[in-house]
Amino acid sequence: MQKIIRNNQDLGAAIRLARKTNNMRQVDVAQKASVRQALVSDIENGVTTARLDTVIRVLAALDLDLAIIPRRTTGFDPTEY
Repeated sequence: MQKIIRNNQDLGAAIRLARKTNNMRQVDVAQKASVRQALVSDIENGVTTARLDTVIRVLAALDLDLAIIPRRTTGFDPTEY
């Protein structure tokens, strides 16, 4: 699964999709990542300012990695996010 993430909602949708694809519950991901289930829910709903290390632990619990790639289009406006 490759997904371009440009905001909290994109990240949450990708995490939710990976969790459901792996037939896991939020509590399963939370236990595996050593975080609270409510935090997994917040991340999935795009309503959190979770620390990067926490997000990486959640991704690892889903057997996912974070990758940094060059942007395909130019004209990035950070105020749009």
